[in-house]
Amino acid sequence: MKLILSSASAMIARFDPGEELITGLARFADEKNIGAAALSGIGSAAEVELGYYDVAAKEYRKKVFPEKMELVGLSGNISVLNGEKSVHLHGAFSREDYGMVGGHVHRLVVSATVEVVIEIFSATVTRRKSEETGLNLMD
Repeated sequence: MKLILSSASAMIARFDPGEELITGLARFADEKNIGAAALSGIGSAAEVELGYYDVAAKEYRKKVFPEKMELVGLSGNISVLNGEKSVHLHGAFSREDYGMVGGHVHRLVVSATVEVVIEIFSATVTRRKSEETGLNLMD
């Protein structure tokens, strides 16, 4: 990951081929002591694992897409869960045939590049597991 631009409240970061986005963002948030941020991005993926949350079963149904795709939209946030930085992302991906897939991003390996805008907040947002939904909700 390369930091392209940095101000008091926002940063732009570039991820390079082979880097894993979620772990890279979590590590970056830890290094910079970011406790709350909004994320958006574009780029390309070599492989992505997406999830669809089954509310009744209280679990994600995950699927790996081992193909190169355009990342046409990424949005999410950074918060803190059990003392650790938590990256929550959703993404929309375009396939070679222009079909689309999307969902909760569990893992994303960069193909050519991913560019992420990180809007930083001055406070910390925490998450706690909800027994009702099974999700780690903002608290």
